[in-house]
This record gives sequence, structure tokens and C-alpha cells, in this order.
Amino acid sequence: MQAKVVVLGSAGDLAPLTYSIAPALAATLQPGHRVIVPLGSRRMTGVVVETGAALDSAGKALKPIVEILEPQPLFDRPHLELLNFLASYYMAPIAEAYRSVVPGLARIESHRRYRLDAAPAPLMLASLTPLEREIVAALERRPMTPRQLRRLGSDREINAALGRLVTERILAEETATVGRHREPVRLRVRTAIDPNQLKIRGRRQREIMRMLAGAPSEGMPLDELKTRLGEIGPALRMLKARGWIEIEPGEPAENADLTAHGDDETEAPLTMNDEQQAAFNAIAPAIDARRYETFLLWGVTASGKTEIYLSLAARALGHGRNVILLVPEIALTDQLVRAFRRRFGALVAIAHSAQNVAERWANWRAALSGRARIMIGPRSAIFAPLHDPGLIVVDEEHDAAYKNEEGIRYNARDLAVALGRFARCPVVLGSATPSAESWANARKGRYRMLKLVRRVMERPFAAVEIIDLRRGAPKPGNRDAAARENADEAAAEPVPLSEPLVAAIHANLAARGQTILFLNRRGYHNFLQCHNCGAVLTCPNCSVSQTFHLRDRSLRCHYCGERRPAPETCPECRALGLEGLGFGTERLVVALSKIVPAARVERMDSDTSGRRGERTRMLTALQRGEIDILGGTPMVTKGVDVPGVTLVGVSLADVALNLPDFRSAERTFQLLTQVAGRAGRGERPGRVLIQTYAPGHYSIRTARDQDYERFMRRELTLRRELGYPPFTRLALVRIESEDSPAAARIAAEAAAALKRAAASAGDGAIRVLGPAPAPIERLRGRYRFQVMVKSAALQEMRAALGAMRAALAPEAARAAVRLMIDIDPLNML
Repeated sequence: MQAKVVVLGSAGDLAPLTYSIAPALAATLQPGHRVIVPLGSRRMTGVVVETGAALDSAGKALKPIVEILEPQPLFDRPHLELLNFLASYYMAPIAEAYRSVVPGLARIESHRRYRLDAAPAPLMLASLTPLEREIVAALERRPMTPRQLRRLGSDREINAALGRLVTERILAEETATVGRHREPVRLRVRTAIDPNQLKIRGRRQREIMRMLAGAPSEGMPLDELKTRLGEIGPALRMLKARGWIEIEPGEPAENADLTAHGDDETEAPLTMNDEQQAAFNAIAPAIDARRYETFLLWGVTASGKTEIYLSLAARALGHGRNVILLVPEIALTDQLVRAFRRRFGALVAIAHSAQNVAERWANWRAALSGRARIMIGPRSAIFAPLHDPGLIVVDEEHDAAYKNEEGIRYNARDLAVALGRFARCPVVLGSATPSAESWANARKGRYRMLKLVRRVMERPFAAVEIIDLRRGAPKPGNRDAAARENADEAAAEPVPLSEPLVAAIHANLAARGQTILFLNRRGYHNFLQCHNCGAVLTCPNCSVSQTFHLRDRSLRCHYCGERRPAPETCPECRALGLEGLGFGTERLVVALSKIVPAARVERMDSDTSGRRGERTRMLTALQRGEIDILGGTPMVTKGVDVPGVTLVGVSLADVALNLPDFRSAERTFQLLTQVAGRAGRGERPGRVLIQTYAPGHYSIRTARDQDYERFMRRELTLRRELGYPPFTRLALVRIESEDSPAAARIAAEAAAALKRAAASAGDGAIRVLGPAPAPIERLRGRYRFQVMVKSAALQEMRAALGAMRAALAPEAARAAVRLMIDIDPLNML
């Protein structure tokens, strides 16, 4: 028997390799198993993708698979098909696809390690060089790799010293394995055996028995023993053969997210209204029949989509199948997660980026073992080893967070649809403002449209008003009325709020209502500019200005994270002329503390909510009525279901409209609709005020009227005329380098190669735009160029892109230029 294995630790575009399967493993090994395989002189982790009697081995003698790491496959057949789709559709090597999916913590690799073989005699120690003595002293504590010894000298010096010490038999070289996340194993001394009475000749055996004798009664983890003693396989086998030790499975680490689910008793289902019941009745037969179908659940804000998800999940669990629920960002969906925890308790596993290594692996182990039946998480949760999914839900399917912008540029929403097809289960895409692509798929019949047009409990929509900042209302930045009455006019704080919005805040506070204020900018000032010479303080790594943060008087780049103290004088002209311009959420709450000093004001953005649990704390305080005004970025537009919020204010609705992106109108409409949906979710009616310089723009007018269909008709008409998705397929070739001329040259060659392919295709099947500098030309120290490709024929476009990459990849690598292909791009900046 043979097996094809994708080796995870390999670099580059290594194709799956063929290995032989030893008779002892043949009855156990299946596609999807995580295994240890030899690669050159090393041992690496791999995933079996195919088994058979005579796979392609090119007539070569095959090396055998060394070890199976779990009793059951890590991935089931649908997930293996999904990974093949990921590599094929997004034009990535299959090895890169697996590396990007399997957490680094799950990769086990071998490496060279050195240990002290014999303590050198004083005379010999005196003859050693200072570096050699340092190495010996370091290895007296524990075995180390050359990389761990690098702090003592250069690689060349360390390797030369290690070679001499091995020759002198002071050190011993061994092959050690790193990576602790395999099937856990514990060892302990057999009952009634006294290690001190045993006659053990081998030094390694004596060391093992001595450490086990001092371990707790339940024994010691094998990985811990290997960490302390190095390679001990032969010694362990001898001790086990003599019957002196026991080797048994250990318990995997627990994840707090699996156990901290609140009350032990679960919550009963709620009664659904007619619309909810109709949607449930449409989807449930697909679960019962194990049938793939994609449903677009278009439900207005507060229409009860969560209860439908819960009821469908219960149906899937009742059939013995599992559930995957994707959310844009786990931190922004606290209430949805709590609803699932209240309904299903410990069956729910949560995956998110704030988890540490042990917690993330515990989630995967829980899914493999069957302890977790429902996996909730952001885009990467689609790859979690939850076998036999019977329902896949993508909540807020329109959200750009589902698009991965590093490595393979996949969209988890689209992968969810693909996984549903491979697993033969329904996929539910839920949103109050579906993406244009999903809306078009529903109109073409690819997805089945289900509508929820009423709020639960028949609560009315909030009344939405537009405040025209061009006339009739003081513009944001004008001083408020209370400040103008202040004798010290210079000390008055400008506010990013018009007088009608300020009056509404006062009235809502007097009526004991809560307010949410949305401003899509962080920090205090958007930038600092010298009024003497006009210089703007920009990021040294990116071609953007740095944002001023008052709390620590720093300048920060919100793209690369660069931070520095704000200077007192202009770096260009050395004058005391620096002045802050623009508003962010930090400045907003400072202004509010002066406008409504009696109000309890909090700010929610990534600066204040970065610490784990902080956003949950704020939402809990808002729910309890302990916050009167919550100001923030798009964080306040998602997952906030607080009945006491009766007023929502949008400080500046035009921010997203001014971006050089054909999706800017769609994103503006989605943001405004989502934030407006936060108001009036309780018994009291809600009110929404939107400040804008573009009151006539169709995205703002339709958001005011909460008329999604009218917006989408206008938007799709424009997209069709301009040849943008969903009427054509789009790909973006991104070229980056620290050397701007080199990046520009490769970009020009890429565009030329694509234009030649377009000419060969004929009939305008492929359009090539560019090359051109990216809107943000320099990011994280790298210059960026891009070429856009449009085509109605996906296969022809991918063929042209593949040929271009194959032709230019060697030259790009020599010039240290990064060339990336983004299929279906969302970020055009």
C-alpha cells in the first residue's frame, strides 16, 4: 500500500509525495490522517490525501510513513476536497494551502540537537576556546539546537565549535522532535516496582526511571520527558519490553472557551413568528435529506435571524451531524455566541485569534473527539476538523472580514458554499444587507432567497433623518453653543456634532434613553500639519499620514502599527506650528464629556477593546444601563442588541464614499443600515440622525429609507455599465518590493504578459488595466503596484494569470519582488 502526503513543513511548491505504508499501519491509515514522514534527513508532519495499492512512485524505492499522530483523520473527505478547491480556485500550491490551514502548533518536525555526552576534565576544559566553554555551560542545563545557541555567536562560529566538541566526544549529536501537539501520552512506573532496586545498565534508562519515580502517581507526559532528556525512543522501548514502565493515553488540555458557557441548564427555544417559521420550514428539509442547497436569508435588523440559526442547528444535531457557524469577528458577536451557549452549552466550541496555542489546539481536539458539535468562529473556522457538517451558517455574509488579506486571499463565505456542496448539507448566508454578489446569485436562482421583512414583536423601524452639513446646520468642528457662551472662547472644544444632533443627545439623555454615536475614524486628530510650512506628519513606512492619539500623545500608523511620540516642533521647519486636524473617536468622547458632562460616556474601538473581554464588559454595562453614550468605530454597528438604545448618531457618513473603490457606495449603505438597526430594538421607538455632506447620494438616501432593494437596483445598474462584479470576474495582481524601480519593472512586465494573453483570447474576453501604483503606494516599507484583470470567463482569466506568473516568478524572485494574485479582490487600496 502507498499514500500521497502533503508535507506541511516543506517550503515552496512541493507537490504531494508518495510514501509506503507499513503493514502495521495499513489497517488504520486513511486520507486525512496527520502523520510523520521522512524528508531528506529530517522528519516532518504531513497530511495523507490519498491511499492506494499502486500510486505514482516513478519506479523509486519509497520511504515508509513513520507514525500516525491521531487515531482518527484530522480532515474528513469534504474538507480534503475543500483544500483542493482552495488551492485550485485561488491559484496557490497545494502545500501552501495545507500550511495556511493547519496551525503551526500542529506541525511536528525533527531537528539536530546537542547534549553533553561527558563532562570535560578540568585540563580539557582549560584547552577550550571561550565560545566552546560557553556552549558547554549552556548544554549543562538542557539539550539545545544550534538555533538556540545562536545568542552566543554567529552561525558559522557556533557550527564550527559544535563540530570540534563532537569530535572530542564532549558533546553528542542527536535528532530530536519538536511539536508537542500530537496524541497525548503519559508514562509511569509500573505498580509495585521500586526503581532503586532495579539493576539498569543504560544511562538513558536510568535517567528515565529516576524522573518517573519522582513524578506524580498519574505519571509524566511523554513530551515533557523528551524536552528534558532529548531522544529517548530506544530506551523507552527497552523499559516497556521489560515491563518496568506503562505507556498510556493522556488527557488533552481543556480550553476555557469550551467550559465557560454559563449555566449548566440550557435555554428552551423561543416561539418563532410566521416569517421565521417559513424560513425554517424552507431550510429544514435540506438538513433532513442531507441535500446541498444555499439559502440567502435576507432579514432586516432585529428580524430574528439568530433564532432561526439556533433551531436549524438543533435539527442538524438531532440527525447526528455537526454545525459550523462563521461570524465576521468573534469579538463583535458576543450576543450571538451567548445565545448558542445558552441553548447548547458545552457542545459549542469557540475559535478566535485571542486564544493561546493550547486553547486553539483544544478546540481542534474537541472537534475531533466529538465533544464539540458546534464550531463558532471567524473565517479560519471553516477549516476546523469538525467532521460531517450538517449545517453551515455564514452570519453577516456581506462583511469584508471574511476575505483573507494575507497569504492565500480566500473568501470564507465562498469556501462555506463549496464545503456545503462537498459535505451535502445546506448553507445559510444571513444578512440585513446582502452583498451584491449574493443578491445577484439569488436573482439568478443559484441561491434560494428567504425574506424577513418585519422586526420581531412587530417593533417599528427607527425614524432616520439626514442632517445636511452643507447648509442649515453648523458643520462638525464648529464650537457648540455652550462653548460659545463660555468667556474663554479659546478653550472651547470643537465638536464633530451638529447642533441638531447635540440637541437630540440632550433630549434622549433627559428621557433616560441610551445613545450610540458612530464615527469611522480612530484617534484624536486624523493628522498633524504645520500651519507654518504646510508639512503633514506621515508614517516612515507607509504613504499615509499618522493619526494623533491624545492619551499617550503619540502618532500612530493604523496600517503598519508604527508609533512614535508626537513632536513639539515641525520636523521640516522646526517651528512651533503643528496643529491637529480632523476628528477621531478619542476626540469625540472628549467633546461629549463637555457637551453632556452628566452623561456616562464610553468609547469602543480597537484602541479601547483590544484587551480580551473588554468589549464584552462594555456591552454588559450598556445592557445594564450603566453607559449613557457609547461612541465608536464600526464595532458599535455589529452585534449590539440593547433595548435601551433609542438614539443613534452618525457623525460623518461620507468617509467610506470617498475611497477609490467601486464598492464604496455598497459599504456605506451597509454601514449606515447596520448602525441604524441598533436603535429602537426595545419597546421605545428609535431615532437615527445621519450627518453628511452628500445628502443626495443614493446610498445615503436609500439607507435613510431603509430600502435595500432600491439601493441594489441602482448599484447593479452602475456595476453593469462599468463592467464590475457581479457582472464580470475580477483579479488583482499585486507587486511589492522595497525597491520601487524593481517593483515598477515587474509590474510593467506582468501587465504586458497579460495584455498579450488578452489579445490572444480576442473579442474583449479579457481586459487588463494598469500597471499603476496602488492607492496606498507604500505600505510597511514596501512599494506597491497593481494590475487589474477583468473577464467574464473565469477559466480564461486564470489561464492567463497562471502563464504570467510562471513566466515572471523566477525573475521576480531574483529581484526580491513579491508577486501575488488575488482572485475576487475586496481591498482595492
